[in-house]
Amino acid sequence: MMDFDRFTHLTFDCYGTLIDWETGILAALRPLLARHGVAPDDAEIIRLYARAEAALEAGPYRSYRAVLRGVLVGLADELDFQVSAAEQDALADSVGEWPPFADTVSALVAWASDTDW
Repeated sequence: MMDFDRFTHLTFDCYGTLIDWETGILAALRPLLARHGVAPDDAEIIRLYARAEAALEAGPYRSYRAVLRGVLVGLADELDFQVSAAEQDALADSVGEWPPFADTVSALVAWASDTDW
């Protein structure tokens, strides 16, 4: 058993670890893509998202909101439709709605109840 009393800080990734980012991304993008008459399958949406996100994050620092805006513009270019200025923040605006994985809340509650604050 690990002795957690030795540690003063704990960090971990949020998206893909605690938050089911793929479900959140798909829920945000499917309606937008459908409005534009574009219907790639889920695997293709995630593949295009990952490629666009990696390209944007490889450059100079950008806020996550700017990265997501760029991802959406990149997806529109890739899938041959025009994303309006009003739609460009749709993906970034959806982040608060991305669901946690099924075990996230119970695991954090269990961890917090075992931690001496």
